[in-house]
Amino acid sequence: MSGYQTLFKKEVENRLFPFFWQHGEDHAVLEEYVDKIHESGMNALCVEARPHPDFVGEKWWSDMDCILKKVKEHNMKMWILDDSHFPTGYANGRIVKDYPQYLKSYIDVRRYDVQGPFNQARIDLRITKGRSFTGKVTQKFNVLGVYMAKRMNQYTEPGDSIDPNTLVDITTQMRMSDRLLTVDIPDGAYSIFTVFETDKGNEDATKDYLNPLVKEATQILLDEIYEPHFNHYKEEFGKTILGFFSDEPRFGNDKGPECPIGKDMPLPWRDGLEKELGFEMKYLPLLWHVANGKESEIRFQYMDLITKLYNENFTSVLGKWCEEHGVWYLGHTIEDNGAHARLGYGTGHFFRGQEGMHVSGIDVIGGQIVPGMNYHHDAFSTGGSNGEFYHYALAKLGTSAAHLDEKKGGRTMCEAFGAYGWNEGLRTMKWIADSLMVRGVNYIVPHAFDPKAFPDWDCPPHFYAHGHNPQFRMFSTLDNYMNRVMSIFRDGTYPAKVGVFYPAETEWAGSYMPIEKVCRVLIENQVSFDIISRDYLLDAKISNHTYTINKTVFECFIVPFGTSMPADMVPVLNSMVKNDIQVVFIDAYPENIMGSYEEVEWNRVKLNSNVCTLSELDMNVYKSVSLSTKEKDVVMGEYVREDKHVYMFFNEHMSKTVNTKICFNQLGNIYRYDALHDELYESDGMLSLTPYESSIYVVCDEVLPVQKEKNITYKSVELPNKWTVKYTDSISYPHFSETVDTDRLTCVQMLEDYENKVGTVQYSAKIHLDKKMTVLDLGRVHETAQVFVNNQLVDTRICFPYTFDLTDYIQSGENEIKIEVTNTLGIQQRDYLSHFLMIEPFGVEGPASLMQGD
Repeated sequence: MSGYQTLFKKEVENRLFPFFWQHGEDHAVLEEYVDKIHESGMNALCVEARPHPDFVGEKWWSDMDCILKKVKEHNMKMWILDDSHFPTGYANGRIVKDYPQYLKSYIDVRRYDVQGPFNQARIDLRITKGRSFTGKVTQKFNVLGVYMAKRMNQYTEPGDSIDPNTLVDITTQMRMSDRLLTVDIPDGAYSIFTVFETDKGNEDATKDYLNPLVKEATQILLDEIYEPHFNHYKEEFGKTILGFFSDEPRFGNDKGPECPIGKDMPLPWRDGLEKELGFEMKYLPLLWHVANGKESEIRFQYMDLITKLYNENFTSVLGKWCEEHGVWYLGHTIEDNGAHARLGYGTGHFFRGQEGMHVSGIDVIGGQIVPGMNYHHDAFSTGGSNGEFYHYALAKLGTSAAHLDEKKGGRTMCEAFGAYGWNEGLRTMKWIADSLMVRGVNYIVPHAFDPKAFPDWDCPPHFYAHGHNPQFRMFSTLDNYMNRVMSIFRDGTYPAKVGVFYPAETEWAGSYMPIEKVCRVLIENQVSFDIISRDYLLDAKISNHTYTINKTVFECFIVPFGTSMPADMVPVLNSMVKNDIQVVFIDAYPENIMGSYEEVEWNRVKLNSNVCTLSELDMNVYKSVSLSTKEKDVVMGEYVREDKHVYMFFNEHMSKTVNTKICFNQLGNIYRYDALHDELYESDGMLSLTPYESSIYVVCDEVLPVQKEKNITYKSVELPNKWTVKYTDSISYPHFSETVDTDRLTCVQMLEDYENKVGTVQYSAKIHLDKKMTVLDLGRVHETAQVFVNNQLVDTRICFPYTFDLTDYIQSGENEIKIEVTNTLGIQQRDYLSHFLMIEPFGVEGPASLMQGD
């Protein structure tokens, strides 16, 4: 029985749904690729038009029939990406072609700084944002209002604060026929604001997209894509076809992740929204301009409204349809560099953008997570990569939504590995996968299988590449490992005791602390926690010493620094402190409570809560485990399932080996699960992790039939001095016809004619050995390694440690050892992404050693 079966008495489930790109290839190619996906250990796929020449046309249905037939032959499952190309929201072009009334709409502002006194001053309001609207107007341009206010200080630079108490509506002083404004300017410095509706946004890529604030617009997406797929394959819905996948839907009012409210950009809008805002129209300019602090409340109310409307009119509409048709709605928005709480690439609020989905979703592409780079670094992703956010906050956002939303049932999906370039190999993928899984991600969408003719420059690496990817034959090692780990973290509960306030509202309204700052401190100290949005907190069940959201019971609540906080948080916090729940504010209490609240409640909160810096934050009382040494690079994830407490530990350091002792709060028998080899061992709680290595421990009362950890004293055995070294490319493998000009265990990229070699280098030698416990350690290897003894495959290693137990394969006397090392296509295919990752050497760097013991 396998280690996983010993633990859970059932088989491992598939948790991998790789993108399978469609461009209209021949059916023989499509069939081959489905076979290869299955062969690699992935028992499902996600079909994506990239783009397809006849999406939802006859050719599309013919290709889908072919894929579906092959998928069913392998008993696989399928998701479908829900548009003709990413990002979702184009509706296969139907919006711009047939329903222009449902295109995205915006409001914008033009500010005029003027000096008075000036009677009968006139301004031509047909010129806005540098664009003239004289003559025939082809762009939507509807003036919502014209407002005037006094500058706070006439000697300051243009654009500084206005006095909100002097704001007046002067719209009636504009002549509608030619938009000529005539107004008397009092003595002093004033600003005049024209707020207008427009269909001109700042992101050309989504200019023909539906307005996510309009339910009827989302219905077109359903009518154009969802309904035809259901009509063609209704018998497979909920059986073979499990869901629809939305890829990166967004507001798209501006380009990029750095689009906080207050930036000079168009803002999302829909007809009649001014009636829903909750504040007077004269305050609309404060969405862009500073007004002595009044802008905080206005921006909060606007963002609070449109993020709710996004959910009600887009995400939840699609989610409801999927529920009614027996499938999941899933996917991910763009969270890049903090965009999760912003406009532009974002949806303004991560949790609201996800609410209505059946699986929480994030993505890691384009060099966003790179081993060792937990700081801002150059990357393909827009704005580079804020490594601190990606390492410490992104996955926790996704898994927190999965834990707190009953509909999601603990399911978190991450699209991963794409757009790193051909330099990315299995070792980097394994590191990325571990960093996601240890934080609770339990579905991964590998990016991508691309049947287009090789080479295709669309966001490599591609996993098969018509046989040109030299590491593809070892993909099953990674895929089987990921499936085992992710199968563990399901159908149970996440025992977090600490909740961290999601600071979207504080970012909208003023200065704030990014969520990754708090997440980092907790992760580096092995503290389990969830990020909790205001919506979940308002519905939390608060009792003595605890508050409960869905199945998670919390004992502590941390509020990151923010100058502003919504007033409806006050009674929640008051109830917490009254019930002896620890509430901690980082750095300071909010100075601005937005809305009406009971002052006595706020005073009680401040009297019974704590304020501290991040360095002073002490969470030891809420930890489930403690390590005998301080190990900030060891990430711990935990889970409770079937009366078993499961812990995963991952060493994120690139060069440091960890040796420490785990002290578990739970009592019971301790087991170590080796997910790479699917083996279960009895353990004493010692934790030894090389760089890139992870390990899983299980504490339970049940006595399991397992192996004991081997405690053997080894002695070094001299390796052969001479090796036969050969090379082959991925197409020719396993036939080695080229002999390399070296006879040592060494990297080969420095040899003449091997600077750009891609494929496999083989080292072979014969050695006399006794029949004893034998371990081969290759030291550093670039990149994947397979060891054969007497022509039998011993093991495949895709990352550190490159150690191989040869015991069961050696014989007394002469033995032949073969070491095969395979690199990536990165040195040969110099795609535009690969320069963001270093090119690895090629071969065994060592030092290699051979040890035997009794």
